[in-house]
Amino acid sequence: MIREFRYKGETFRVNAHGIPGHEEVFIIHLVDGEEMGEISIDRMTEENDTSAPIDAICVMLCDQLIIEQDIKVTDASAAFQWVEGERIRNVLPSTSRAHA
Repeated sequence: MIREFRYKGETFRVNAHGIPGHEEVFIIHLVDGEEMGEISIDRMTEENDTSAPIDAICVMLCDQLIIEQDIKVTDASAAFQWVEGERIRNVLPSTSRAHA
């Protein structure tokens, strides 16, 4: 899954692949469409709550990234929210027919 979301007034992109609870999750902070700081977790090998939904993992990683990169957030009280619109990619095709 590759999808954008907003958190604390900032825009981020998540790239997650694997099965729920055992994904590799990459978070990228976006500023005016430009990729800035990045953070990731491998939920198969790093300590985490494997029952937590992907949005909770996104929040956890964003909180860490905001501290590590000293990001001055736009709205500290703004909750997590998926950006509505076209999903960039939810599932990668596994057969040649999927490309047709």
